[in-house]
Amino acid sequence: MTMSKIDILAGQILAYVEVDFVNRRRTSNDLKNGYVGPSIANLEMKYCADGVHSKVDFDLALKQLEESKYVKTGPMAPYKNSQGSPIVVITIFSKREYVYLTEQGYRAAQARKSTAKQSSPAAPVHISGGNFYQSPIGIGSTVNQAVNFNIDNDSEVIEYLSKLLAFEDPSFNEAKKRDVVELVNTAKTGDLGKVKPIFQGLFGVAKETVKQAAWGVITAYVSKQLGI
Repeated sequence: MTMSKIDILAGQILAYVEVDFVNRRRTSNDLKNGYVGPSIANLEMKYCADGVHSKVDFDLALKQLEESKYVKTGPMAPYKNSQGSPIVVITIFSKREYVYLTEQGYRAAQARKSTAKQSSPAAPVHISGGNFYQSPIGIGSTVNQAVNFNIDNDSEVIEYLSKLLAFEDPSFNEAKKRDVVELVNTAKTGDLGKVKPIFQGLFGVAKETVKQAAWGVITAYVSKQLGI
């Protein structure tokens, strides 16, 4: 079954919230009791700023995740009754300032990863001198030929990662290419902790072959920068 635009965006949001959860070293108690997660306003800006998705797309994707009980929003606040009103409403509602992962959402995110890993083998990679080599990988209905480019050349690294992402994401544009540039520039620092959320935001819902090919480039690039 072909995924709709809303389904894809919902998957991207779920992947981002899960990466944020892991990177902040949250616990199972946080999944059960709730926590302050990513700002909804920032998420909307992240996924709507380039014009690929509208605010309606974002709202519906977030609503889909809430209805699936994969995420919840907060903080919760009591309803304020009008002074002197003969009708008193006793309830609480979400002020919808942030979104956080639930137990079901965490399980769903892990299941997506597990399914993707089982469906596709890893693409072997290695570096020789200043060159990067990658064996042929399947992307959609095509198979890329073996890759050989200069790992010391930022523009070649950016171009290859952009091509990988464009195969997977028909909405790929200049804004997303700037995100690829940010990914490569961050990789140059050698800090994989900072690299991972950017990578997940770009390739989080990609096919496992594509994700592993891209991650192979990034880890090889980091290793080269660190002289490993």
